[in-house]
Amino acid sequence: MFSIGEFARLGAVSIRTMRHYDEIGLLTPAEVDPATGYRSYSAKQLRQLNRIVALKDLGLTLGQIRQLVDGITVDELRGMLLLRRAQLEHEIERQRHHLVGVEARLRHIAQEDEMPADDIVVKRIPPLGVVAIAEHSPGWGTENVVPAVNRARVKFDQLGITGMVEVSGPFMLFYEEKDGQEFTVNVALPVAEEPTELPPLAQYRVLPAIEAAATVRSGPAASIYPMVYQDLAGWIEAHGYQAHWPARDIWIHEVDDIAEVDQQVFEAQLAFTRPAASG
Repeated sequence: MFSIGEFARLGAVSIRTMRHYDEIGLLTPAEVDPATGYRSYSAKQLRQLNRIVALKDLGLTLGQIRQLVDGITVDELRGMLLLRRAQLEHEIERQRHHLVGVEARLRHIAQEDEMPADDIVVKRIPPLGVVAIAEHSPGWGTENVVPAVNRARVKFDQLGITGMVEVSGPFMLFYEEKDGQEFTVNVALPVAEEPTELPPLAQYRVLPAIEAAATVRSGPAASIYPMVYQDLAGWIEAHGYQAHWPARDIWIHEVDDIAEVDQQVFEAQLAFTRPAASG
């Protein structure tokens, strides 16, 4: 038998918690000394304590746990915990993604008074035929765009589109807005000619010719965007040109493993027009 303090340490909970569980009838001691009132617990009760803590971690109230704890099976509890683990892993990844973006924005702010980016070049891009799959995004920002891109990219593979066309370049992204509210991300594959047949989700599009300021950046998307657009927009304005949205992004180096995301490379392109010649 274990004292309440020893049992609490074994279960990694506080003595106060153990007393509260006793008071509400959730986990009562195996024995109570009638003379001193000291509570004692058995090792077998650790199983019930572990279930209580697990259910509490799942977000259940103590009242709900009291109704469930005696009837839940090991397989049911394991399934619930696996689901919770997946949720936590997703949240950790979301927070990590957010942290990368914060750090990138801080670096960009620190460089505001320095010379503008010197890796920007001008490109004249002819009309481009592409096969595209569109996905709705709730807004700008990598936290919205990246999931939409991933969904569209998976569909490309599932539909086997690369086997239906003559590919002429790497995957690219282009964006469309309607009334400033509806935002669409297009994952596109440049092709040498219009395909004779495509699955319903895919469309053949011809993107117009543009003159664009372009630069190549590498790393996680959150470390590149939206700062790269700010660099391009600043360069365009500094040269007396007029920027035109939306932008295009070329996936120069794509990675399959999320652990290698630092190695992916994008070329960002922002179209512009030159002022009309006077006289």
